[in-house]
Amino acid sequence: MKKVIAFNTLAQVFGKIVSGGTTFLVSLLLARSLGIEGYGNFTKIITYVSIFYLFADFGLNAAYLQLVEKASMEKMKNSLFTTRILLGLLLMFITLSITAFLPGSLTQGYSSIVKMGIILFVPTIILQSIITTTNAFFQERLRYDYATYAITFGSIATLICIFIISKTLLPMAALIGSIIAFLIGSCVTAVTALFFVKKILGAPKLNFDRETIKKLVKTALPLGLTLLCNVIYFHIDNVILTITRSTFEVGAYGLAYKFFELTLVFPTFFMNAALPSLLSAKKSFDEYRLHSQIRTSAITLLFLSIVFGIVGWICSPLITYIRPEFSASITPLKILLVGLPIFYLSALSMWVLIVEKKNIYMLGIYAISMVINISANSIFIPSYGYVAAAWITILSELFVLIASYIAIKKT
Repeated sequence: MKKVIAFNTLAQVFGKIVSGGTTFLVSLLLARSLGIEGYGNFTKIITYVSIFYLFADFGLNAAYLQLVEKASMEKMKNSLFTTRILLGLLLMFITLSITAFLPGSLTQGYSSIVKMGIILFVPTIILQSIITTTNAFFQERLRYDYATYAITFGSIATLICIFIISKTLLPMAALIGSIIAFLIGSCVTAVTALFFVKKILGAPKLNFDRETIKKLVKTALPLGLTLLCNVIYFHIDNVILTITRSTFEVGAYGLAYKFFELTLVFPTFFMNAALPSLLSAKKSFDEYRLHSQIRTSAITLLFLSIVFGIVGWICSPLITYIRPEFSASITPLKILLVGLPIFYLSALSMWVLIVEKKNIYMLGIYAISMVINISANSIFIPSYGYVAAAWITILSELFVLIASYIAIKKT
C-alpha cells in the first residue's frame, strides 16, 4: 500500500510540474508575442471563462468518493458523468448569455475581440467538466498516473500550438490563435483521460438517475459553496480591473499574478506530502504529535515563503526581458510577494480545518472574506488600479489566515 501511495504522490507531483511548467512557458511566449495589451485581452478571456470551471467542479468529486463505497460503482460513475455534462452545458449557456451584456470599449472592459475569444473558449467548460470527472475515477482507483499522462499530452499540445502561433501570426491573429490552442490542448486532455477511464472502469455513460444525482449534489453542497466563494474571492479583482481600468493594467497585473501563482505551487506540494501524517495523528488521537507536526509544517512553510519571496523580489526586474513595457508588472509582483508568508501559512491552516472536519468554518471564513474582497476591490480598484488589487489580495488572505487560526484554536 505504501508503494501505491508513493507512486501516486510522485505521479501528482510530476503532473503539477509538467502542467505548471508548460503554463509558465506558454505565458512567457504569449506575453512576448502579444505585448502587454494583447496579454491583457488574453487574461480577460481566460479569467472570465475559468471562473465557470470551478462552478462545474462544485465539490462533486469529493461527494462521489464518499458515496461510491455505499452504492453501485456503475450507477455512481454514470451519475457523476451525467451531472457534470448537464452542469457544463448549463454553464456554457449562462456564460454566453452574460457575455452579451459585458461592458467594454477598445481600451477598457470586454471589447468585441475579447467577446469573440470568450465565445471560442466557452467549449472548454464542458471539456474541463469531463477532465475533472475523470480525475475522480482515477483517484478512486489510485491511478493518478493516468491523470498525469492526460494533462501532460494536453499541455504539450497547447505548448506546441502556442509556439507555432507566436512565431507565425501577428498579435491580433495570435490572440484568437492562442485561444484555439488552449481549446485544442483541453480537447487532447479530455479525450486521453476518457481513453484511460474506459481502460480501467469502462466508458462512462449518460444516465439520468434522479435519486443518485440528488444525493450527489446534496453531499457536495457544503464544499461546493466553499469553492464558489473561493473562486469569486480569487477572480473578482481581475473582473473589476477589467471593467474599470485599461487593458494595459490588466495585462501588467495578469503577468505579475502568473509569476506569483508559480510560487504558490510549493505549499500545495508540501501539504500533499504532510497531509497523510496529519490525518494519521488525528485518527490515532495523538494530539501531541498532531500539534508538533502542525508547528513543524508552519515553521518550514514560513521559511520557504521568506526565501522564495526574497528571490522573487530580487529577480522581478527580469520581467522586462520579456518586453520592456512589462516593467509595469514589477510593482504588483513585489507587493504580492510581500504577502507570500500569509498565503503559505493559510494553506496549512485551511488543511488543518479539513483534518478537524470543520468544513462549515471554512465556508463561513471564505464567505465573509469574499464579501470583504468584493467591497474593497469595488471601492479602491477604480481609483488605484492594480496596486490596490495586489494589496487587497494580501489583506483578504490575511483575514483568512487570522480567522482560520481562531477557528483552529477553538477546536
